[in-house]
Amino acid sequence: MSYQRKVFLLIIVSSILKLLFSTTTELGADEVYYWTFASKLQWNYFDHPPLVAWLIRLTTGNLLFHNELSVRLGAIICSAICTWVIFKLGTLINNLQTGWFAALLYTSSIYCSITAGTNILPDGPEMIFWLIGILLLIKISRLTDDMPKASLLWCLFGLTAGLCMMSKAHGVFLWLGALLYVLFINRDWLKRSGIYLGAIISLIIVSPVIIWNFQNDFITYKFHSDRVNPLGGGLNLLGFIKAVFSQAASNNPINFVLIVISLITIFKGKMPIAKKEVRILLFCSMPLIAFVLFISLFKETHPYWSGPGYSSLLIFPAVKLAANAKSKEQLIPGIIKWTLSYLFIVALLQIGMINHFPGTISLQKQGPKTGVGDITLDSYGWREAGNSFDSLYKSDVAKYIMPANAPIVITNWDTGAAIEFNIAYKTKQEVIGIGDVLDLHQYYWTNKYKNQLKAGESAYFIVPSDGFNYRTSAKVNACFKKYDEPFVIAQYRSGLVCRFITVFRMRGYLNKPLLSKTLR
Repeated sequence: MSYQRKVFLLIIVSSILKLLFSTTTELGADEVYYWTFASKLQWNYFDHPPLVAWLIRLTTGNLLFHNELSVRLGAIICSAICTWVIFKLGTLINNLQTGWFAALLYTSSIYCSITAGTNILPDGPEMIFWLIGILLLIKISRLTDDMPKASLLWCLFGLTAGLCMMSKAHGVFLWLGALLYVLFINRDWLKRSGIYLGAIISLIIVSPVIIWNFQNDFITYKFHSDRVNPLGGGLNLLGFIKAVFSQAASNNPINFVLIVISLITIFKGKMPIAKKEVRILLFCSMPLIAFVLFISLFKETHPYWSGPGYSSLLIFPAVKLAANAKSKEQLIPGIIKWTLSYLFIVALLQIGMINHFPGTISLQKQGPKTGVGDITLDSYGWREAGNSFDSLYKSDVAKYIMPANAPIVITNWDTGAAIEFNIAYKTKQEVIGIGDVLDLHQYYWTNKYKNQLKAGESAYFIVPSDGFNYRTSAKVNACFKKYDEPFVIAQYRSGLVCRFITVFRMRGYLNKPLLSKTLR
């Protein structure tokens, strides 16, 4: 069987498993939030550029299909494309066997196969353009006198990098990698018109994001700058250590070790591929990883922020494994079998923890904050909550307890998105944000597309115990005259209580401003 057919078979098998995974767990907080992006397409959003929203619009059939599979389908398709691209990248750099091993290592990565490859996040489309961008830079580095082709490849790189940035801001590191290569390795690139054409194309593509931020006081950049600004916080070595281990775990610890060993091999000058191609991979990948680790010394970081960097570094272990292979026909080296097994075990554990862990893993087992800090509850119980609230809402309307047009008010983006996808979609109610932009995120802007609350009107306020917050609840109470005795929905997992959903019927809106826009 040819390597191409092996990769196609790998893509088919892994995609089927991801489709099954998608139907066994509910959407997480981030996923339902990005689904709300798709409900109102814009050129930019508070948190991220728009490509993930367009992807969800596409895979849900313009929002015709409302289920986990259709929402996540885009991520699975992106992962399939990425597997093929990294195969082509490994083949280009070394040989077909390297490409095959790179595809296997990519598939074994938790970030590549689950975080960005099954869950619908901006990372899904970002990874396609990240890998294609590096592939194009490798091809450009091999050109000498073929100026027309070089210009074409630079234009394609500009297009790719622009689309990568339209997926997630991390795409700028593609251009940083290209500029580092120019600065330290090949300044002749500055003599080519293509690099400038590519830069112009990237700028044109991301211009809607820039314009949106200009119109909104550059709030996206202020928000993300605050998340990564090292000033104002003390040195936190424990945070750095935590970041290193979490990055290793989120990518696959075995892959992480293989990458480290490969970097040592490069340092010794023993990596059996062209040095210029090694440098391109390093210049694109290492700055992103180093940046996130540096920030972790001062601020909390997320392990998936550096995911693209580690993903492209998988080429190096693939090269080493191909060089050390017992034969050119070796199908799967023993170490890759271990990496794939680790991924499979983690996926099964994740499904088991989400759907079957008795009660909650939180230390809060009872009271108004039951389940707080339990991340497994992000993907559990919301479908059931939707059915329970639907029955309550229909009963309230039938008994004239609440008007049929009563909206649901929310105070933060994650709970709000879960309510909108699982509850409000079923009852056809509007979801209106109350509070500060840093709590509401994109809901700060969506209010203007909704029917506005009028003085004296009523609304529902739904509070999950794992998301209870006295400060934000007080903001809601301050906007209404009173509320009825709350209705409490107890949720169980494997026979034990894992969360309470409290439903307040808020009465007499006081016509107070609902929104505030401060950067704390």
